[in-house]
Amino acid sequence: MVRVTINSFGYDHGAPEEPGDLTLDIRRHVLATHQIPDAEQRTGLDPDIANKVLSAAGVARLVDNTALFAIGLLEGVADARGRQVKIAVGDARGVHWSVGIAEEIARVLRQNGVETEVVHREIQDRRTSA
Repeated sequence: MVRVTINSFGYDHGAPEEPGDLTLDIRRHVLATHQIPDAEQRTGLDPDIANKVLSAAGVARLVDNTALFAIGLLEGVADARGRQVKIAVGDARGVHWSVGIAEEIARVLRQNGVETEVVHREIQDRRTSA
């Protein structure tokens, strides 16, 4: 059973369809895409772009705190068997920063044994694993 669903999205294309338990609006906290060389034709799934995203100031702490929040919600409910957590991560376009951060949150959760699904709305990519 998928315990956590993480949706990356771009605010330029509208808010997430379904509200999350936690929504991260990272638009004011990241560099503009044009400040990352050769980013326009790639996404946050590209290792070079992901490395730029994940090495930016404050991103590691944001990822760790978000994963801890999700784990806390899963552990702190009356019927943990049925609990699912939804996290939304949005930037302006939804293809670089939000994608890289969503993937890293999922990686941390999976390392902690939490089955996690990631949906990248703007690039139509879905990944699920424990």
